[in-house]
Amino acid sequence: MTELFTSIDSVNIFRNGAEVVRKGQAELKAGKQELCVHGLSGTADINTARLFSSESLECYNIRYKNYEEDERPSLELLKEIEDLQKEIEVKQLQISLWQTNGDFSNKNNIGAGDIEEYIEKLPERLNRLNEELRDLQEKEKELNKKYQESQQLDRLYLMIVDVMVEKDGLYNFELKYHENSASWDSIYEVHSDAREDLEIKMKGKVSQWTHEDWKDVSVSLFSGNPSLGGTLPEITPVYLDAQEKTTVRRTFAKANGMRREAMMMDMEVEESAEAPFMGEAMMASARMVTPEAIVSNDDETMTEYILSGRRDIYKGSNSAMVDLQSYKIPCEYQIVTAAKLDPSAYLVATIKTEDLPFTEYVDADIYLNGMYTGSTELDPDFSKDKIDITLGKEERIHVSYKETLKKQSQVLLKGQKVIEYAYETSITNNTESPVRVLYRNQIPVSQNKEVTVETVDLDGAELDKDTGILTKEVEVGPKEIKKINLAYKVSYPKDKDLRERH
Repeated sequence: MTELFTSIDSVNIFRNGAEVVRKGQAELKAGKQELCVHGLSGTADINTARLFSSESLECYNIRYKNYEEDERPSLELLKEIEDLQKEIEVKQLQISLWQTNGDFSNKNNIGAGDIEEYIEKLPERLNRLNEELRDLQEKEKELNKKYQESQQLDRLYLMIVDVMVEKDGLYNFELKYHENSASWDSIYEVHSDAREDLEIKMKGKVSQWTHEDWKDVSVSLFSGNPSLGGTLPEITPVYLDAQEKTTVRRTFAKANGMRREAMMMDMEVEESAEAPFMGEAMMASARMVTPEAIVSNDDETMTEYILSGRRDIYKGSNSAMVDLQSYKIPCEYQIVTAAKLDPSAYLVATIKTEDLPFTEYVDADIYLNGMYTGSTELDPDFSKDKIDITLGKEERIHVSYKETLKKQSQVLLKGQKVIEYAYETSITNNTESPVRVLYRNQIPVSQNKEVTVETVDLDGAELDKDTGILTKEVEVGPKEIKKINLAYKVSYPKDKDLRERH
């Protein structure tokens, strides 16, 4: 039987799975013969395996088998490892005995000369024994590695093929199959210098869990998954019915960060006349970049990202990260605070939703002037014209928020309670330059005619009556403290409780 050993030349990786292309050469004699093809992994879908040749030859009667016991590396490796472990135990015992016998405190009838000779030779003997022990342990490590590699063969397939050739010669072969244990995911990064357009970088995280490392291979990533290309979904009827109403109580528990993002997303950002201060004090450094992929849309159902050069993809999760594409997106920068929810100032970039290079929700890492500032959720909600991306805190702008009044009274004739609220937001500019800050706050909105909300002092802020959200652009000079007041009162029936819901 003629042996054909193959090595991986290229891989086409899908969202789940990959097409692996292996190449090899075999010396064939004229006539009919069996060809034993090596290289199929235990995770390969052998039903998809195909063998090609650059020469004209006949190929038929394809079958598969696992490695036989005598085709695996000798099981004497295991016995050799066991013998080596016994030697290691002996060396460890010798070292222990030499060290123990060096204690003469409880020994009698030993001459001073013997003790002196023992002590003089002890360091040399211990050094030699320790060196021998290290050599044995290193040899054990190598044999264990070989044994683990031999165990991998239990999961490998051999392809046996009958071939017919007209003449003797060296023939080139190509083996293709679908590999189940491989995948890739999109990773997004948002880069900003707080002055120019945003850069959104799309990367690919490639993983493979086969029995071998993929070394020096050509790689293409495909945006789709061939296993999902099968059946057009069938539309089935939707039937409506009516039933008695039931009351369901729901508890809303949202983190402050989530509420802050929701508040920011719901409000328009006005264009600032000046660039935000945060980026002006930070020096951007040159970032090392790797070549991006060549993007091909020739396939109407998927996008192909052809990676430059050849590369190694090691077995194991998260084994490779590659650059795919980058997008420049126009944006407007603004320093924003929503102190009621978080007493901080944030640098926010506002972009048009239609400019996002993706159509589904993604997580993205944020880099401001090359420094990682956290991660964010990007949701391309196309019902909104714009989307806010929080780039990080502006630590030199200090914000405080406090309640200055909460007064409750009753209107006896109307049978109502009245609660007066007052708040103060302080914005401190700890820099040497003026900054513009977009102040955001809110007052409650009544959805019950028995509850009324009356504004007392909005301090010039613009009110959206439908949402109760307040916005005001504030210019704060160097080392200046700017205070913004808010006051309103709420009236409601005295025999009822006042409740908030978000």
